[in-house]
Amino acid sequence: MSEIVGSEFDAEILNAVKLKKIEDEEPKSKRKKKMFAKPQEIAQDTGQVDELYSDFKAFLEKRSDITPEVKEVKDTISTGIDLADAILGGGFAIGALNVIVGQPGSGKTMLAIQTLAAAQRQFQDKLIGSFLDSEESTTQIRMSNLGVNSPKIKPYTDLTVEKVFQFLEGMCVFKQERGVVDIPSVVIWDSIANTLSVKEREALEPKEVIGYKGRLLSLLIPQYVAKCSRNNICLLAVNQLRDNIQMGQFAPAPDLKFLSSNKEMPGGNALKFNAFQLVEMKIKSALTGEKGYGFDGIKVKMKCVKNKLFSPNIEIDLVGSFTEGFSNFWTNYNFLVDNKRIETGAWNKLINLTEKKFRTSDAENLYNTEEAFKTAYDELVKECINSEIIEKYK
Repeated sequence: MSEIVGSEFDAEILNAVKLKKIEDEEPKSKRKKKMFAKPQEIAQDTGQVDELYSDFKAFLEKRSDITPEVKEVKDTISTGIDLADAILGGGFAIGALNVIVGQPGSGKTMLAIQTLAAAQRQFQDKLIGSFLDSEESTTQIRMSNLGVNSPKIKPYTDLTVEKVFQFLEGMCVFKQERGVVDIPSVVIWDSIANTLSVKEREALEPKEVIGYKGRLLSLLIPQYVAKCSRNNICLLAVNQLRDNIQMGQFAPAPDLKFLSSNKEMPGGNALKFNAFQLVEMKIKSALTGEKGYGFDGIKVKMKCVKNKLFSPNIEIDLVGSFTEGFSNFWTNYNFLVDNKRIETGAWNKLINLTEKKFRTSDAENLYNTEEAFKTAYDELVKECINSEIIEKYK
């Protein structure tokens, strides 16, 4: 025993074990009395437990350099869309891996770019933002149209999986050397499914590399999730959904059942396990100018499949234009209509400003030009989000 015990701390632990053994050997009558201890005795025991935990944390920090996370709650980056921020718990988490999945054309990349634009406005000239475009389908002009203008950013292309993580490593080192670790950064990776590893690029036969990318990501993602956390980097990754084909009685049971049925997210389980927030997007309907909003676009269903900031899996509708992205105004408008805060008909009315009648196509112009309408509209949005989402599901 003397070979194992090498410190006063260890001796104290042994004494505690001996005391516990003595307590276990006490008559049942004495133990029964302790079960019905007086409140002041319980308070005293609680103080002893708190002191023990404090000593234990100090011991770990001194002996093993293990410390608890400094921040109880992660900071967030707004998407620029009130309703999306509400179901995310404030926005996308900083210092974490966040994944957006969905079918083609559902606005995944659009939402990611608008989040980067909102981050530029939120942190002004301090933010370092980057766009890694393995699909080579996004231009600087497109990003500028969606609000990325401070400064304008050129996407990085010709990427491999290895290059993506080399980029993240470079950003971590740069932030540490410049002393800007505390300033948030955003890295968009579009998309995981389309980014090949070096080995996959060079393979002559597909069967030579089956499962290789998943194994590579399972090694790299946990390492860089920790590095993103230490360096305040929001890694916002876009991914695809593919048909999940399983045959035979021994086919594995599907996981993440909140995803669309018979759909699977490529890239392996490491993405699911390490994602702090996982968002799915699905096209609900197409919009044309004749339907009332005054522009051509889409209505998309957005749902958090996994979210460590706000647990309920609430589904919302995002309303967007193909050229200008998802609209905060029209997304809120649609939400108010669905929750009966706007009376609709040939003429519409806000329930807190009934004397003002308007057509749907004129609503945004009224919001931008009439202060009374804007104030009443903003009050309705705030009240509706608070009552229908935050208070209802908290």
